[in-house]
Amino acid sequence: MAADLDPVDLRILALLLEDGRASATVIADKVGLSRPAVADRIEKLERHGVIRGYTVVADPKSVGKGVTAFVAARKAEGLDAKARKAFVQLMASEQILEAHSVAGEDCYLLKVRTDDINSLSSVLNHLTTPPLSFTTRTTIVLETHCEKVGGINLGERS
Repeated sequence: MAADLDPVDLRILALLLEDGRASATVIADKVGLSRPAVADRIEKLERHGVIRGYTVVADPKSVGKGVTAFVAARKAEGLDAKARKAFVQLMASEQILEAHSVAGEDCYLLKVRTDDINSLSSVLNHLTTPPLSFTTRTTIVLETHCEKVGGINLGERS
C-alpha cells in the first residue's frame, strides 16, 4: 500500500534521493519550510518505512567489481526446506544485489555483481547444483548506461 504523501513530502523525498547527505537546513530552503518542520517530516518518512536507509554509492569497477550480470533462474518444483535455506544464504552474499520473484517462465531474476567471470561462475554453480538445482540463463552487462541506485527517481514529479 502506498504511503499517504503530500506534495511537500514528495519534494523532500526527491531531494534526498538526489543527495542523501543533504541537510534539513538545505532541504528546508528548497521546500519553503523551517528546518525543524523538515526534520520532523524526514523522521516521519523514516518511521513509516518510506525512507528505508541511506547509503554511499561506490563505483563498482573502482572496488574490483568489474562484472555485472542478470541471471534468470527457474525451477520446476518449489524450494524444499534445505533449498530454501541455501537460497536465503546465497541471497545474503555480497554478489547478489537484487533478487525478484517474477511472472513468466522464470521464477527469479537476480542482479549479480562480481569481481570477474570466475566469481560469476561460482555464483552460477551455487544456483545450478543441489540443493538449489535451478536452470539459469545469464546475461552479462557490457556497459551500463543508466543505474538509478535508489530504485526510483521522483525528480520529474516534484
